[in-house]
Amino acid sequence: MKTVGRGKTIGHILARRALNSAVVELEIDVDDAGFLAPYEAGAHIDIHIPEVGVRQYSLVRPYSPGEPYVVAVQAALDGRGGSSWVHQHLHVGATVEIGGPRNHFPLRPAERTLLIAGGIGLTPLICMADTCEREGRSYDLIVCSRREENVVYFEELLAPRRHGQVKFVLDDGDPSRGLDVASLLRAQPAGTRVYCCGPAGLMTAVSRVGTEIGGLSLHFEAFGAAPLAASEAQDAPFSVSCAQSGVTLEIPPGDTILDGLLVAGLDVDHSCREGYCGTCLTRWLSGEPIHRDTCLGEVERSRYVAVCTARAEAGSVLVLDI
Repeated sequence: MKTVGRGKTIGHILARRALNSAVVELEIDVDDAGFLAPYEAGAHIDIHIPEVGVRQYSLVRPYSPGEPYVVAVQAALDGRGGSSWVHQHLHVGATVEIGGPRNHFPLRPAERTLLIAGGIGLTPLICMADTCEREGRSYDLIVCSRREENVVYFEELLAPRRHGQVKFVLDDGDPSRGLDVASLLRAQPAGTRVYCCGPAGLMTAVSRVGTEIGGLSLHFEAFGAAPLAASEAQDAPFSVSCAQSGVTLEIPPGDTILDGLLVAGLDVDHSCREGYCGTCLTRWLSGEPIHRDTCLGEVERSRYVAVCTARAEAGSVLVLDI
C-alpha cells in the first residue's frame, strides 16, 4: 500500500453515483487492490481535502475482503467547503489522500439494538443494520427525514429483513409529525443499546429522554463539537502542566489547549479542531478536564482528552502526559 505521510494512503475513486440531489456515493480503493484495512460497523475514513482540511465520512457497507470502501457525502450549503470539494472533484479515476479506517462509534454486543438515524446520519447506522442482519441480531432501524426522496438507500431499506425491521418517520418539515422520542425509548426493554446519529436536535432529545428513563445504553455519533453546558459557558482561564516536557501553559479564554501546546513548540498531531476526529487525543494524568469532544466514550474520557476542544475548571491545573 502506498503511504503518503503519517497514516495516509492514496485512494482511487472506482465508482460514483448520485443517491439524490444532494448526496453522492463513492467507492474508493487503494493502490494495492484487495488490501483495504478491515473495520467494524460504525467506522469512518478520513478524506484529506486540499486547502480545507480533513473530513470524516462513515463507511456505509460492512467490511468484506477485497471490496472497496463506500461512503456517502452530502453537499452542505452552509458548510466549510469540504463536501463541496468532494462533489466537484471526486469523480471516477480521481485520487485523494485518505486515512483510517477508525471507529469511535462501535457496534457492541447486545440482546436488543435500536438504531435512530436522522438525515445523512443514516450512513453509519445502515452499516450497523446490515451487520446485525449478517450476525442474526435483533434490531430496529428508525429513519427520520422530511420526505421519501430525501432518504438515501430508500429502496434498499424497503427490502425484507429476517432479524430486524426498518421504520420511516417522514414529517414533511412539521415537527408535530416527527419522531416521538419519549414513546419510542420508553417502549425499549432494559439493556437495549441505542445508537443515534443525525441533527443535533435529534441527538439531544435522545440523550435527554434516554438519560431520564435510565436502563438504556446510549451511543452517539456527531461530527462537530459538543455544546457547552451552562456551567461551562464562562470559558474561564486555566493552566496546563506537561509532565514529560516540563512546560506549563496558561490557557486564556478563547484559546484551546492545542493552541497553547503548538505555540510552546510541542508536536501534537491534530486535524479537525472540533473534537470529532480523535487525532489529537492526549493522555491526562490529573486535574478535572471538561470534555467537549464527540469521539470519546466515558471510559476513554477517564484517560484521554481531545486537546482541540477540552477545557478545565477555572483556575485549575490539568496535567497532561506530554
